[in-house]
Amino acid sequence: MERTVKRSTVQSAFTLVELLVVIAIIGVLVALLLPAVQAAREAARRTQCKSSLKQMGLAALNLEGTHKHFPTGGWGWRYAGDPDRGFGSRQPGGWYFCILAYTEQNALWQLGADGNPNTITPVQRAGSKQRLQSAVSIFNCPSRRGADAYPFTNASDYFNADRPTNVGRNDYAGNAGSLSAYVLYSGPEPAGGTMPDAMASASEYGEYSVPFERPGRTTRLAGNGVVLALAEMRMAEISDGTSQTFFAGEKYIPAGEYDTSAWIGNDQGWDQGFDHDVVRWTKLPPAADGSSLAISADDAVTIYGSAHPSGCQMVNCDGSVVTVSYDADPTTFALRGSKDDGQPVSDSNL
Repeated sequence: MERTVKRSTVQSAFTLVELLVVIAIIGVLVALLLPAVQAAREAARRTQCKSSLKQMGLAALNLEGTHKHFPTGGWGWRYAGDPDRGFGSRQPGGWYFCILAYTEQNALWQLGADGNPNTITPVQRAGSKQRLQSAVSIFNCPSRRGADAYPFTNASDYFNADRPTNVGRNDYAGNAGSLSAYVLYSGPEPAGGTMPDAMASASEYGEYSVPFERPGRTTRLAGNGVVLALAEMRMAEISDGTSQTFFAGEKYIPAGEYDTSAWIGNDQGWDQGFDHDVVRWTKLPPAADGSSLAISADDAVTIYGSAHPSGCQMVNCDGSVVTVSYDADPTTFALRGSKDDGQPVSDSNL
């Protein structure tokens, strides 16, 4: 007779202790991997930021090759760009506006063109408003924010544009030199809709805002940078060498002010004339956005800086990009902002 043997089945399962151990191991792995993932993302953002600076530097060089001067700094913070007034000192818009036509943004640059360079027309005002409200991706550092438009809350309207609801922001600033300025000029006010002669108002511009005195250009000594108000900076005037002189770089913005309009260095947009929003100075070294500054509020709005932990990126006048450490030698950094000091500097001190 065949015997049937019944075997008992033992059902295995995780105990509570084993489950907690597995969870703990997963937690440790995540903790170990997360910094590496974050570092990889930041490295990618920093590379993208460097690429944007490179594009802007090459656009400036292309403009110089065509017009025989670098992008001008514009007139003042109440002026938007005017495509009918070209690229020279008669252009009220700043360096961002000037390089638009050389960064595959010619259609945006053309907005507001009415064929009348001397009169502010409704067509110009409406087109300029549309341009002011446009975000340009290469003008923003991805470590801070995307290319979006942000509320425009400044109490003053533009002289040559309808008031925008929002404006495209920027994270970079042109190099105005090693001599810093805090109080700047809104630009000469138009009379009856007629564009003024900005050169006639040169004495109204803030200290270190306009170029050194040259026959027929200005009547006073001032800034030593590459991007200055009323300036047509020629290649020959950068006697320190284009690889030894900054053209632009990342500007300092307090970490909590990226999306607000409360801070004076981040309260407008990229399309404006000479102002702290679009130009900075190298008198003081760069600072990380989240750092506690041992300088005055007036000085803070003049400096370069970055959201990158490794340092602030700057583009030279030859289109090359360098990273400046937050503990860089202050004297070396200041000299790199001057176009013609005649003193040799080394990148190893940056």
